[in-house]
Parts: sequence; C-alpha cells; structure tokens
Amino acid sequence: MTSAARARATVQPRTGKAIDLKKRYGWRGRVGLISPAILDTAAEQMRKLLPEGVLLSAITISTPIQNLGPDQGGKAFDLLFEGGKRLAAEKVDVLICGGAAVAVMKGVDGDAELEQALRRETGLPLVMANGGILDALRFFGARSVIAISPFVQARNQEIAAFLDASGYQCLASEGLGLTKNVDFASQTPDAALQLGLRVAREHPEADAIYIACPRWPTVDIIEALESETGKPVIAAPAAWIWGALKALQIRECTPGYGRLLESLRAA
Repeated sequence: MTSAARARATVQPRTGKAIDLKKRYGWRGRVGLISPAILDTAAEQMRKLLPEGVLLSAITISTPIQNLGPDQGGKAFDLLFEGGKRLAAEKVDVLICGGAAVAVMKGVDGDAELEQALRRETGLPLVMANGGILDALRFFGARSVIAISPFVQARNQEIAAFLDASGYQCLASEGLGLTKNVDFASQTPDAALQLGLRVAREHPEADAIYIACPRWPTVDIIEALESETGKPVIAAPAAWIWGALKALQIRECTPGYGRLLESLRAA
C-alpha cells in the first residue's frame, strides 16, 4: 500500500488516536438483542461487556412492557417472536432473546417453546433468557443457588419454581418488590449489592448467586459481590453476553465483570 493509500485508510484526529477508516461497526460480530421492555440500562450494561469490534443491535418489542404482570407478560411473549424475526433480517450473527420473567410466566417450558419457534424461523445461534442462566450454572457446577431481583414476590416465586424444576435447588428468591420497569432501571447498583450480600449471608451453603433482570443495574457489582461472598455471580446481562461471545467464538471480553466473563479469556 502506498503512503497516500495508507493516509486515506486512517485519520489522526487531535486526540492523537488513529482511526481506521476501513473498519465497520461489528467487524468481528453482530449480537442481536430482543427485549420485552424499553432498552435503556439493559443495553448500556451489555455494551460495557463487549470487546472492540462486536456490535450490539438491540430492539424492543412493538408494545414494550411497563408493568411486569401476567397480562402484559403474556402479550410480550408472542411479540418476542416477531422481534426475533426483525433482528434476523438485520443480519445479526447470534440472537439473544431477553424476557426471562416473561418466559417463566408461561411455565417451565416457556423458554424452550420460544427457542424452538425462533430457531425454525431464523436459523441463528440463540441465547435464551433463562437458558443462558442455566448454561452459566452448569459451567460453574452449581447445584444450589440463591436468586435476587427487583421484582414482587410472585415473580420471585416463579423464578424459584423454574430453577427447582430445572434441577437446581433454589434456597431463596427475593426482590425489591417493584412492578414498574422504569423503577427497575432507576435503582443504583448498591440496591443489588446489598440485597445480594444479605441473602448470601442467610444462605452460606449456596453454590452461586443469580441476579435476574438486565434492566436492573447490576454488572458493576459482580466482582464486589463475588469478592465478598466467595461465590460465582451470574447476572443476566453478563450471562447472555458470555453465551453470545461463545457462539461467535470470541474468547475475550471487557475485564472487570466477574468470573463468568473472565472464563472466556482463560479458555
């Protein structure tokens, strides 16, 4: 390449960092995310975890959930399938289907039902909301787990029932008692940290800690909670990105977000 061609391929702005004009966003891979709720904190958290060159293409369903109850949850389940088709048309390389709480409202087989439909329609590698959590629990060899969330107790009981039915002993499933999605996103990370520490102290025999809900700010406290409890922490957004990067065969991540993601680098 001539010096003139090299000059056209890069620019040197005043920051001093050369910019490669030939690289496109998502040059290493495109991760699709379909969410049943407004994408604010969930998308921000997941972007933090992605290495350079991996693009997050995120959409919400056409009628986003505002209150996490059975009525809106049931409608959202059907719309998630339509959202997956929309993302497939955007040529993503792997699809994350969010809505763990929505799926468990349909029962133990809710995730599998949606996965089968999406796989037939898109042909894409899939990371399912609850399936991604189970994969992470298997990776750590966990048999017992405590779960925390921002949800009301009815949703927490559904999480516990799902984990128990999936072969894991859920020793406790506790939440903040919130129903509005905007209130999930409005919490500080300390809310998850303090709840996780309290429940972990009450159940020291648990093998792992599961933090539900990607809209709840949690990824910044994963390492602190692991350090304080000595247990692996499986936060929903981190587990989903871990699954997506494995599907893309990318063995790196942004450092500082817990054992699960660091396992990519170790591999």
